[in-house]
Amino acid sequence: MFIRIKERHNGKKSVQIVESIRRGDKVNQKVVRHVGQALNDNELEILKKLANSIIVEMENEKQPVLPIIKPEDIYSVNPKNRKETEATVKIKNIKEEQRIVDGIGEVFGELYTQLDFDDVISDTKKDKEWNEILKTIVISRLANPESKLRTSALLEKDYGIRLPVEKIYRMMDKIASREETIKERVLQSTLNLFQDKVNILFFDVTTLYFESVIADELKNFGYSKDNKFGEVQLVFALIATEYGLPVGYEVFPGNTSEGKTLIPVISDLKKKYNVANVCFAADRAMFTKENLEELDSLGINYVVAAKLKTLKKDLKDEILNCSNFKCYASESEINWYQELAHKNGRLIVNYSDKRAQKDAKDRQRIIDKLFKKAKNQRVNLKEIIGISVSKKYLKIKNKIAEIDYEKIESDSMWDGIHGVITNIKDKPVHEILKHYSGLWQIEEAFRVNKHDLRMRPIYHWTPSRIRAHLLICFLSYTLAKQAVYRVSNQQFKISFDRLREELLHVQSSVVIDTATKKKFVIPSNATPDQKRIYHAFGLKRDTVPYPYEK
Repeated sequence: MFIRIKERHNGKKSVQIVESIRRGDKVNQKVVRHVGQALNDNELEILKKLANSIIVEMENEKQPVLPIIKPEDIYSVNPKNRKETEATVKIKNIKEEQRIVDGIGEVFGELYTQLDFDDVISDTKKDKEWNEILKTIVISRLANPESKLRTSALLEKDYGIRLPVEKIYRMMDKIASREETIKERVLQSTLNLFQDKVNILFFDVTTLYFESVIADELKNFGYSKDNKFGEVQLVFALIATEYGLPVGYEVFPGNTSEGKTLIPVISDLKKKYNVANVCFAADRAMFTKENLEELDSLGINYVVAAKLKTLKKDLKDEILNCSNFKCYASESEINWYQELAHKNGRLIVNYSDKRAQKDAKDRQRIIDKLFKKAKNQRVNLKEIIGISVSKKYLKIKNKIAEIDYEKIESDSMWDGIHGVITNIKDKPVHEILKHYSGLWQIEEAFRVNKHDLRMRPIYHWTPSRIRAHLLICFLSYTLAKQAVYRVSNQQFKISFDRLREELLHVQSSVVIDTATKKKFVIPSNATPDQKRIYHAFGLKRDTVPYPYEK
């Protein structure tokens, strides 16, 4: 599509958007939009700019999805040194050559530099190329996470950047040996936001699977949280702040139980950072006698979900005694709690109506599924293989599974009840419960890593390449959470999905005058939200067209 100016008999100039359509050997021109009529040159320029923005919107489907680190290095002069020049061109000679997405590259490229990641491989000149390749791959994953092979192909196709996949793999081999350095940079980037003072850290683990059945010292079979029981996996343990900002991670063989990951990760973090006044919050999988005793011996504060149903009968009876509960008001509802002694710490039990309703609905969905599969109150075990949650409502006798109504009844008595164990003795109940309630940040972190950044499935096989892949994803996740945190601090709450969507629509068109062969760059107009995002990083979106210089 291009802009055509037609002079009318009344002296006005009409601005049209025209598309060339080939039919056989002939090319016909079709007017797809009448933009307006101008009475003078000033109005004409305004209508031409409007027509350009309309063309950009109409051709959004053709936009490339991968960013480049510094689009101006390839498509334009440096904006800081850019000189405004006037050029006379004939509109009919203008043709768009390339559409680029520069929002991702400009914003995340600036953030990458601000976080001091530009020389994580090495600060020597000979490693400059490897650092640039790493930066390209990390930012590309934020825009469109693909395999390394696919990323290489798309970079060359959409941007003319020839980055052979072999070079990407060689870069990965280099960063694998810099794993601890990169992790420390990420840790420091998070601590810098809080002046090295963090009050609470959240810990949890997930599993990442491979499309493979070949096990080794890292890839192994185990309990899969993605229900990928037929493939090998690894265990990924993550520590994050209350805002989901990453602090560190560790990788364990796929057959490692969750409870055995907590102490190694926290012990390693204690060597790097003073965690004496930090409280760790973790899910009930970490509630083991050995873990709590070790945390106590290390002098680490913790809030860990309690496995209430595994406690002794007299303690469970006390918990279920409604008369023991006291009342307190949270931000959204009235809650009930009771506090009991637990060895050297505190067992705090909380009841919530909202949680009770959710527990009842979740259980009913499971029961409904069982009833659909049941015949004469009996269930074929083959139909629920891998669905461990459903099995708890079955009783098996003589290889025959029947619905366990007593189990359903006893389970309903615990609706809305949740407990935590802590060794913190000087904080009120509502603060302890608030500490634990932020654990959802870790679940959100896993969602972003697994889905938005496609950390899994993993297609690499050697331990060094696997660790390099995780480092790249970890750097991308760090940029994503840092960006969301900084923009949100500007009184502009935004999710990573929306932030990425806004930046993918910050584009520029590279056009060529087919008569003179001169090229020009026409940036898209910035929306108010895009301007706010840029402002959060000390950037300003330049929307003035300028000559292209390579």
